[in-house]
Amino acid sequence: MAILVAAVFWTWLWGPVGLLLATPLTVCVVVIGRHVPSLEFLSVLLSDDPGLRPETRLYQRLLAMDVDEATEIAEEFLKRESLADFYDEIMIPALALAEEDRHQGKLDPARQEFVFANMRLLVEDLAERAQSLAAQNHESKAGNENAAQQTAPTESQATVLCVPARDEADEIAAVMLAELLLKEGVRARALPLTPAAGESLGTPGGQNASVASVVAVPPYGYMQARLLCRRLHERFPHLKLVASILTEQDDESLRQRRPEIPTAQVASSLRQTLEGIRSSLADKADSSTESLSRAAA
Repeated sequence: MAILVAAVFWTWLWGPVGLLLATPLTVCVVVIGRHVPSLEFLSVLLSDDPGLRPETRLYQRLLAMDVDEATEIAEEFLKRESLADFYDEIMIPALALAEEDRHQGKLDPARQEFVFANMRLLVEDLAERAQSLAAQNHESKAGNENAAQQTAPTESQATVLCVPARDEADEIAAVMLAELLLKEGVRARALPLTPAAGESLGTPGGQNASVASVVAVPPYGYMQARLLCRRLHERFPHLKLVASILTEQDDESLRQRRPEIPTAQVASSLRQTLEGIRSSLADKADSSTESLSRAAA
């Protein structure tokens, strides 16, 4: 449509010469629109780039209660990228948009329930189908992940517990983290959201865990995550804690924020959280080995 309109316009303006130059002139206008903020609308109108980012499109489709198209957007991304990239680049930003609208009162209760419920279903469904989607596009990025879907362990079997910091968005993000850990062969479980978050860690299963990750989605999860980490540190000093504040800031900026989170590991994405958990598990294993060596000596 843009090419046809441009051909008519330039032909009307310059005749046959305008018809010959219509396409290159239109491309020049598109390039100018990309680099001049005040003319950005020209790039949106005339180029073939989507008007919205993928995470915004996904959230917009869920707001419109169009689950099928939201699923298509997610599937198209997973054909090109890994499950971890999908969570970090699509699902977490979409959750953050939903959280911001919820706190500003822009979501009515019915639509809010629909959005969060279907986001959780998308996470659980696509975690099972991520590898097959990648295979359909002849991609091998997901090939390094375990092919078999791990069965979610019970709380007493879990080595890593993923704890939501505040609300339903944090709970969904905790499920994402647990799914990624399970695919790496780590026994992980996402704890359900409770009024007294973290209380379930007081059960024997929670006491058997080696690492706990407190997961928070912006824009309002930092303070709650800090408070929960402090309580868990006081109550379970043996437990390694990883704070996962899923924001666009880097982890160094999060460490410099005051008041600080009382944990050695602070991550700003699920990928960084996975690295922090691996490091904590390795430290725990080294400590256990050292203790056994001392006991044997």
